[in-house]
Amino acid sequence: MTARTIDLRLPDAERRLAATLTTAWRDFLYAPGPGFISPLDPGAYRSSFVVVPDHGPAVRVSSLVVPAFGGDLCRLRLETLERYRSESFGSFFEVTRTGRVYALTPDRSTGAARSPERAEWRYEGPALGSRLGRVTGLRLLRERVRGGDFSWEADRGAVLTDASGGECLLLSGAEPESETALFLPSPGLFRAVLDPSAPPPPGVTARDLLGYGAWPGRLDVTVELLPV
Repeated sequence: MTARTIDLRLPDAERRLAATLTTAWRDFLYAPGPGFISPLDPGAYRSSFVVVPDHGPAVRVSSLVVPAFGGDLCRLRLETLERYRSESFGSFFEVTRTGRVYALTPDRSTGAARSPERAEWRYEGPALGSRLGRVTGLRLLRERVRGGDFSWEADRGAVLTDASGGECLLLSGAEPESETALFLPSPGLFRAVLDPSAPPPPGVTARDLLGYGAWPGRLDVTVELLPV
């Protein structure tokens, strides 16, 4: 029997777009709202994101989700934005700019935009402009997974090197009917995925961190960091 395989590597056009992010950033935006901060990992932020470079068009970063093999696979997705409503987004560079959320009236007949009043709907950490105002490097996080009679490759994320030499992570997520990705200003638990020499967190594997802990059967998961 021929093994079934799926290729979720970045298309050439998106890979070229990823390479343009190694530059000066004027802003880094997020869409506020429910689910932005996870109570299980308050250092991770889930949203669709917009990189605003000093020159050239803005770039939206989100997830592309594909149902396959009885579950959901995903990869990072990058696309240019010629136009966007900046007032709708919160900013990681200017944390007082928290954007707008759209909410229905009590009778659910109409809606209105308002500030995200709940703390877990917005970013309240340190401003990141001094770190991400210049991104000096970007590597793709590619996973290779093999099950019994199937396999896939996916460009799951991007590891950013900031102005100080530190690392941030943008990671796609396989949530049905959602395009949100995950942003980690510090890799945290994911350091074990980025650096094979790092000690793994107790009781947690790369399979768990990448979202496959609940998949049945054996999965062989390997991760590689690749230049764009």
